[in-house]
Amino acid sequence: MIWVFVLTFFLYLASGPLIKWILTLMSETKFKSTDHIGMLIGYIERLLILIFFVLKEYTAIGLVIASKSILRFNDLKDDTPNLNPDKVDKKSEYILLGTMLSLLFGVLLGLLLHLGLPADTKK
Repeated sequence: MIWVFVLTFFLYLASGPLIKWILTLMSETKFKSTDHIGMLIGYIERLLILIFFVLKEYTAIGLVIASKSILRFNDLKDDTPNLNPDKVDKKSEYILLGTMLSLLFGVLLGLLLHLGLPADTKK
C-alpha cells in the first residue's frame, strides 16, 4: 500500500496551492503580505494534523486550531465590514476560511494515510 503514502504526500504538497486558489476565488481582498506566511503555517498545521491523526491523538487537533485562533484574535479587532456579501472580504473571514480548509484537507489526508497503515496499527 505504498501508493497510499505517495498519494498522501503529493496531495499534501498540492494542498497549499489548492487552498490558496479557493481563497482567491472566494475573496476580493488580497493579503499578499501574509500569503506565503499563511501557506507555510497551513503546511505546518496540516502536518501536525497528520501526525496527530496517525498517533490517534484526535483531541490534539483541536489544540492546533485553538492556538491559531488565540494568536490571531488581536489581529482581527480592526476588521473592516464586508462591502460585498458575495465574497469573503474581512480578514477574519479569510483566515477562518483558510483555517477550516486546512483542517478539512488535514483530516482527509489523515483518513487517506490511515488507509495505508497496516491493520495491526489501526487498533
